[in-house]
Amino acid sequence: MAPWKIRATMDEIDVARRYGKSLLPQSVSNLKRKNVTNQSFREYTAGHPTIFSVRLHHGGQFTKFPGRKYIKGKQNYVDLLDIDTFSIHEIDEIMEELGHIDSDETLLYYHFLRPFGDLDFGLFALGSDQDVHHLGTYVANHKLIDVYIEHGKTNLHTYSMSPNPSKVKIVEIKEPPACSKQLFSEWNDSPIEHESVPDLTEVENDSHLDKEPSLVDHIEFEMNVENEDDYDGSGHNNGSGNDEFDDDSESEDSDFFIDEDNLIHDVDVDMKDFHMNIDKDVEWVGGSSESNVPEDTQQGDLEVINTEVLLSGSSSDEANDGKRRKTIRAIQRAYENDAALVSEPFYIFQTFSSSKDFKTQVKLHSIRTRREIQLEKNDKNRVRFVCKGTIPNLATNEEEKCPWVIYCSKWKRDIDWMVKTYTKEHRCLQTRKVKACDYKFLSEHIVQVIETNPKIPIRALREQLQREYQMDISHMKTFRAKQQALKHVQGDYASQYRLLRDYVLEVQARNPDTTVKIDVESEANPTVETRTFRRIYVCIGALKRGFAAGRRDFLGLDGAFVKGPYPGQVLSAVALDGNNGIYPLAYAVVESETLNSWTWFLSNLGDDLGLGTNSNFTFMSDRQKGLLPAIATLFPCAEHRYCLRHIHDNMKKNWRGKVFKDLLWECATTSNVQHFHQAMEKLKKLNNDAYEWLKQIPPQSWARSHFTGRAHCDALTNNLCEAFNSKIEDGRDAPIINCIEFIREYIMKKIVKVDKEIQKVVGPLTPTATTILDKIKSKAEQYVATFCGAGKYQVAGPWQDQCIVDVGQQSCTCKRWELTGIPCKHGVAAIWDMGRNDKDVGIPESFVHPCYWLSTWKEMYSFKVSPINGRSMWEKSAIPTTLLPPKHRVPIGRPKKKRTISSVEKEDFVRGNTASRAHRSVTCTKCNNVGHNARTCKGQRPIVGGGGGQSQVKGKGKGKATT
Repeated sequence: MAPWKIRATMDEIDVARRYGKSLLPQSVSNLKRKNVTNQSFREYTAGHPTIFSVRLHHGGQFTKFPGRKYIKGKQNYVDLLDIDTFSIHEIDEIMEELGHIDSDETLLYYHFLRPFGDLDFGLFALGSDQDVHHLGTYVANHKLIDVYIEHGKTNLHTYSMSPNPSKVKIVEIKEPPACSKQLFSEWNDSPIEHESVPDLTEVENDSHLDKEPSLVDHIEFEMNVENEDDYDGSGHNNGSGNDEFDDDSESEDSDFFIDEDNLIHDVDVDMKDFHMNIDKDVEWVGGSSESNVPEDTQQGDLEVINTEVLLSGSSSDEANDGKRRKTIRAIQRAYENDAALVSEPFYIFQTFSSSKDFKTQVKLHSIRTRREIQLEKNDKNRVRFVCKGTIPNLATNEEEKCPWVIYCSKWKRDIDWMVKTYTKEHRCLQTRKVKACDYKFLSEHIVQVIETNPKIPIRALREQLQREYQMDISHMKTFRAKQQALKHVQGDYASQYRLLRDYVLEVQARNPDTTVKIDVESEANPTVETRTFRRIYVCIGALKRGFAAGRRDFLGLDGAFVKGPYPGQVLSAVALDGNNGIYPLAYAVVESETLNSWTWFLSNLGDDLGLGTNSNFTFMSDRQKGLLPAIATLFPCAEHRYCLRHIHDNMKKNWRGKVFKDLLWECATTSNVQHFHQAMEKLKKLNNDAYEWLKQIPPQSWARSHFTGRAHCDALTNNLCEAFNSKIEDGRDAPIINCIEFIREYIMKKIVKVDKEIQKVVGPLTPTATTILDKIKSKAEQYVATFCGAGKYQVAGPWQDQCIVDVGQQSCTCKRWELTGIPCKHGVAAIWDMGRNDKDVGIPESFVHPCYWLSTWKEMYSFKVSPINGRSMWEKSAIPTTLLPPKHRVPIGRPKKKRTISSVEKEDFVRGNTASRAHRSVTCTKCNNVGHNARTCKGQRPIVGGGGGQSQVKGKGKGKATT
């Protein structure tokens, strides 16, 4: 039986039993842990200097540096270990007895903690005989050694610092009991018979441990982290977090029109991982300077020349002070070599390239150790830091100064800075307020967090930083750190204008036939080396070819706000594909929506599409400011439709209610002129003022009965542009290059994703066209077609619905076929009748316009947007002038963050379980006047011929009716 014994508790009585004069193993005690210190162990082991105990931490994992902890694990104590006979085999047998060896191969990494050290810098490998010898140097004065076990893999670099790095893998092999135990890179041992291990109990913290700060400071238990089930090993919880961080979803407008025939079908493009490295100063963040040394490579076996380090020396210098240099180099190798046994942040003769590097390291040490280190001396040749912490004496109520000090200076003939004085011991207490932990330091260490989640709430980020650094971090400091990190991630707003021309050259080089135009402010002096940015227009070549292949001359025009220090508008032209999905064609960033900016945008768009003044194109817009006269001037023959939803929003200001909405929808959706006039007459009978107001809007712009049908689209709302604006919302507030690149990357990803969906589709038509035609076929079953000669049919159905169909001209008097390009129910009935009469006309799908064909859809998305290189590989623009940010006049007062809410949205229509009377006219039952109720009636005079309410007057006769 092994001489050592495992126990799950740590108490004074149990230690006394085990470390008596006889040093015989006793039974395990389950008493609660009391005050046990290294002094107690030294007393019990007096006369036995090689005997020690191990506090074994197993079953857990380490968190990330700094502030490393060992969480989700258990701990046991192993007594009666002798350093003279101790080896890695002992720990292997202990781990097997604790049940960590199963049928599968288990990879274990052993580390021990140097006494008085912490988990950031005090861990060393325990995987070879040299490591055991290193451990033995501490046993004489420290009888309780902490050993930490990692299971499966390790994220530490202690094994790369070991003279013979190795990892221990324990496997069970079927060998005779007499098989010898050998330790190679993998140690095999036969299974052993052992006594039953008592149940392991969790160890709780005890306030008595505060009497021994050197031990208490670094004891970590498995209850250190809350909600351990959600812990991902990186110091963050995977839980959903507080509900208050969730963005409030925008409430739906009950007055929205739902055009079931023209629903927008779009794919979801994930833009959460969008990252544009524009600022050249970003690349220093998040880099790792740690070298990954292969585990099976022995550094001491081969002499390797490091070509990444610049070594210089002079033979004359070696002759003069060669002994001194050799001594200094030996000390430096002892600390800096990968096989070094010492892990210290500073040491004597340590060199730095500049005082700035030295100050940065001291600042980092101050934050890691949570000590307030102050700069005492600072000139061009000397830098001295001292610790401002104090050592309190509760008995005398006096304080002593901490002895920690470091001094770094330059030699007269050298340019390197060297540490010449260093007292490494910190005897002061740790603090939660360190001056070095400012917002600049925090911003450098949260860049990766901001890249992953730029919208992380300040409160959540603050809690995360406080847990990681164990310091008090204010809300404002967290806010400034986040803003600084965002600036590094997104790039500076002003500086990106200087790089804009380089970005344009890269986009045009990777995407042939791409049009990018930059408009600048005119300068009175042409010799000035700067130009002020005003607008930029982008139309990628692949989008031009894809739009032409789509064979649908229909574009939606709209603008969206750009916030930030240089606000403006994003103008966009969005097309519809054969599946009613959005297809962005061109976009621009302008100063505002004006006649000048819209004219400039549409002029460039017309040049890219080859549109002339007599082009029969179809545009859809919200009647933005300046857009109507711009289209009328540039494309007088074009069809310009108005969004019906915005017409209804204007109508609601004076005439609200479902009746007006339904009549407006009926007027707009009827497909022939006769039914349109009938619907308008209904509105006139309901309210003549509403009729006259709607009559002022040309029906060619909002009623299907007056559409030409050239676009093969009968859409009534500009939802395609609204959908596109919502997709680019996260990129609109970014700097200029990030904003444009966000849109380009979204389009690039969207085309690829839609192309993957196309590969899954079968059939002659797109999925949306197939669904529409199937509904039409089901209705056509109720219609009877009568052939009248010359390819014409009289088609009659229920509800006295009768129309004339000309199959050869692909037209119907209901106008649905001409408007959409898909046969209507009358046309399908006529096509079926032709087929029953032995006429080879084909199926109804063959009469659908080619813009709905699956082959057309494939060709449209066969043109891909090419990727671009990062900023470091952009070609420098040859234009000698430098772009400056646009001029912007900041209005007086606080800037608006939310849109203006209409009167209909100001008050909820439902309060609890009762319908609200908001925006409803109230009639008084006493005086019969409108505008108040009986409770607030002031005795107003009743309306002549009113409904019989009696008014009341104040005074002596209050409450009596007057005549």
